[in-house]
Amino acid sequence: MSILHNTYFHSSSKILDTLPRDGLPEICFVGRSNVGKSTAINKITNRKKLAFSSKTPGRTRLINMFNVIEQKKHSTIGYLVDLPGYGYANLSNQEKINFEKVLTKYVQYRKTLVGIVLLIDMRRGITPLDDDFLNLVTLKPIIIILTKADKLSYSERIIRKSITTEKLTKFKNIRNIIEFSAAKKIGILEVSDIIEKLIKQ
Repeated sequence: MSILHNTYFHSSSKILDTLPRDGLPEICFVGRSNVGKSTAINKITNRKKLAFSSKTPGRTRLINMFNVIEQKKHSTIGYLVDLPGYGYANLSNQEKINFEKVLTKYVQYRKTLVGIVLLIDMRRGITPLDDDFLNLVTLKPIIIILTKADKLSYSERIIRKSITTEKLTKFKNIRNIIEFSAAKKIGILEVSDIIEKLIKQ
């Protein structure tokens, strides 16, 4: 059984000062609103309602922390972090600026952040917002998850992945590009294995 199956809700925060200070490794999930972050987290952890998705895209504006428990010792060995989705400007200009500052500071300077899972809708490909994010984070390892793979035929998936991979070659910190579908259980084990290794390293 994957260690990620022992993952539980820890806390939610609007500011970085209230995040855990125990020095344990963190893996964050980020992407456009409605890309499937909550679904991916729930599938990887084998929990149906661990991460919640709002019915209104862009509504969630909290950093949600989930602690991964080592079963034998009953102690936390790391965290999965659900960052708010980007792409919906349902905020005032000042709120948006403040919000983006917090997220930028987290992904660039959080010392315990050992990996970033960036989710991209396979049907859309890389959007300008995805590109902006990738240019922002150049030092942290990134795993790309191409979500909703089941919405495309096998031949379409090959073409879309090839195009996306080509566009991502300029980013040297991208470690993996994985097709993913919660519905068809594509990529779940592969993503889980990578995250486990990052937590244990």
